[in-house]
Amino acid sequence: MATIYLIRHGQASFGKENYDQLSDLGHQQASRLGDVLSQRLPNFDVVRLGSMLRHKQTAENCLRGFEQSLESTNAVFDANWNEYDFRDILTQLRPEFATAKGTTDYIRSQTDPKAAFEQAFNSAVDRWISGSYDADYIESWSTFSARIHQAFNTTIANCEHKKNIAVFTSGGPISVVSQHLLGVAETKMMQMNWTLLNCGVTKIVTTGSRQFLSSLNEHTHFEGVDNKHFITYA
Repeated sequence: MATIYLIRHGQASFGKENYDQLSDLGHQQASRLGDVLSQRLPNFDVVRLGSMLRHKQTAENCLRGFEQSLESTNAVFDANWNEYDFRDILTQLRPEFATAKGTTDYIRSQTDPKAAFEQAFNSAVDRWISGSYDADYIESWSTFSARIHQAFNTTIANCEHKKNIAVFTSGGPISVVSQHLLGVAETKMMQMNWTLLNCGVTKIVTTGSRQFLSSLNEHTHFEGVDNKHFITYA
């Protein structure tokens, strides 16, 4: 029996042209996660992560709490654990979303910027998931979903005789895997995705032939008055 810890990356750089890097707070979140997890778990036997910079930065900060490094764990980079291309998905809904500035300008022009962005993002993802416009996207929903399942199956296949496996990834992949295990329709992906915290931990127990969702979006490492500033979702 093995336990797979799906770890969402720390806060990225929303609003900047290069979203794929942790903010200062994102680095702190990942370090905090590592410090707390290392008090509860032995070292990770296996470390896997997507190929995005935010995955690598989150892993590096977290592993320091275990006195481990990517090199010492022989970490495996697997691009199948990467997030969907949110910029492309948004752009197919509204051309002004093609740049961070265009997105920011649109949001700021709305009466309720937060609600307006959430509505636009949900509409963009609904269009993507519908399957009616697959040719418009760099990666269709069906292709994205299939590669996440492949990443998950590959992880399971490579954890034989291992106890603790860490996977540093993003909210979309975690949502797809979790909904599959719970029997929830993938079309409701964003309803789960919005709730996933940066550096939240989703725990899966696998016996090899069967997998069980043990916990979803666990974030006790950010509880308490002194740590509530670590709670972010972007």
